[in-house]
Amino acid sequence: MEQGKALRQLEGKLSMVGDHVSVLSGKLEDLLFRAQRIAHSLKEDGKSKVKVADTMFGYDLQTFRRDVRAFGQEAGGLSSVLGSLEHGAAYDESSVMHAQAVMRLADRAHKGVSALLDKAVLAHQHIREAEHKVEAWYMVQEMESLAQMTQVLPGMANKVLLGVSSRKEGEPVPAGAPAPSGVGAPVYAPASVSGPVLQRKAAVPLRPIGRMVQGSVVPFPPAPPPRP
Repeated sequence: MEQGKALRQLEGKLSMVGDHVSVLSGKLEDLLFRAQRIAHSLKEDGKSKVKVADTMFGYDLQTFRRDVRAFGQEAGGLSSVLGSLEHGAAYDESSVMHAQAVMRLADRAHKGVSALLDKAVLAHQHIREAEHKVEAWYMVQEMESLAQMTQVLPGMANKVLLGVSSRKEGEPVPAGAPAPSGVGAPVYAPASVSGPVLQRKAAVPLRPIGRMVQGSVVPFPPAPPPRP
């Protein structure tokens, strides 16, 4: 597949992954808020063992886990695509912009998944009911695997960008490209300085202070003390 076309397709896929991370972040924030509210309710009514009113929390937690697993399948092939692009990256000035977009979107996806992991850990800490806490523990494990999966994406995208924007040694220079600096590059003489040129005066040797008496220097007498 053409390098530019592959980069454009990967850019679109990473954009969809970033949007999916934003949706998961909103759902997890809702679960975190409800977990804090349930924990506060159990703390206030712990002695009377009052039943928590939020009966849908466990179902929503399981639904969120299914969404996380689906997102893992969606983001699982990104590393292989980036790896193939990294091995076959060649200099192409028209693909640099798409490679930069891929690097930004890969970094956005990794940071978004890391923020999801932090929220998942916080939600697990606030959950008090045993069955919900076990479900949340599995959720945290799945989020950790996702974070490890997306951790390598920014570095691989950076290598792709370097391969696309750097010309290898001995590779022919395309027509219209600027000449590289170094050997064979034009050397420009510095511009002449216009206006008057200031010249530094020669340093004048300092003379000793005092009177010359038989080849020695006699200092002047000290000043008299001030009158009271």
